[in-house]
Amino acid sequence: MHGNIVEISTNNKKLSVLAGFLRISEEEQIIKDIPLDLILSIIVTSQTVIYTQPLLQSLAEEGIPIIVCGKNYIPSGIFLPLIGHYKQSYIQRIQFQTKLTRQKKLWQQIVIEKVKKQAAVLQLYQKQDLLTPLITHITSGDSQNIEATAAKQYFSALFGKTFRRDTSAEGINSFLNYGYAVIRACTARFVIASGLCPSLSVKHQNQLNPLCLVDDLMEPFRPLADVVVYKIFEENKLSTKEPLTPVYKKLLSGILDAKMKTNKTISPVYLIIEEFVRQYVSSLTDGKIELKANYKLTNV
Repeated sequence: MHGNIVEISTNNKKLSVLAGFLRISEEEQIIKDIPLDLILSIIVTSQTVIYTQPLLQSLAEEGIPIIVCGKNYIPSGIFLPLIGHYKQSYIQRIQFQTKLTRQKKLWQQIVIEKVKKQAAVLQLYQKQDLLTPLITHITSGDSQNIEATAAKQYFSALFGKTFRRDTSAEGINSFLNYGYAVIRACTARFVIASGLCPSLSVKHQNQLNPLCLVDDLMEPFRPLADVVVYKIFEENKLSTKEPLTPVYKKLLSGILDAKMKTNKTISPVYLIIEEFVRQYVSSLTDGKIELKANYKLTNV
């Protein structure tokens, strides 16, 4: 498998399935056939798309989620398979029975990993790193909300003092939204495949969000999107209001196939995310909490 995210961005497309392939067509003309076993997730940013019932059934059987994005590439809906793992009921029962103290320790590990990676981004581009000293202050449940403090300092250091993270804003923010949507789609795939309930979170709480756990587990991988966005704007000397074109979307989708150094080998990002999700399952079922986003940050 490759870390392929398929985006449907133009209107009037029909999505169907034929002999194990996703078929994309328009007005009876075939545009592309893509093997289902090469697809991690499908992101839909178009306003008019037709899906066939056999396709939805095949996607569910293959564990491939469809994420529908609204304005500015913010995910607004998702189609998920009903069953993702042969031990699904067992794993989800453990999820529901996880004590609050363990949840807080898991969130502490996630925040530590996220802030470490953010600090690594700043070091990579020789920016002022005020984040590393904060790591030792991240306690169980991140009671001091170091994550928010680090994020404010991080974005200001990386993109400039005038930059504000705003999901509804254009330019850099829309690029970040799209990069995060790619990582979210990949994480969702592995959360479902692991038998986890995607709405049963560690920290994120939103009654309207079916992917709270996905949003928890993707946190240490957000900096990968930040690196790509920073490179795009820095190397091309773009205006901060640059529109997100298909060329840039392709670069951001490539995050998942980027090869990263780990402690033992070199691995594509999507496999590192899969391993992180497995670690989370083990932390629930085996009793030992160990969550490490095992990648060494380089120019993606």
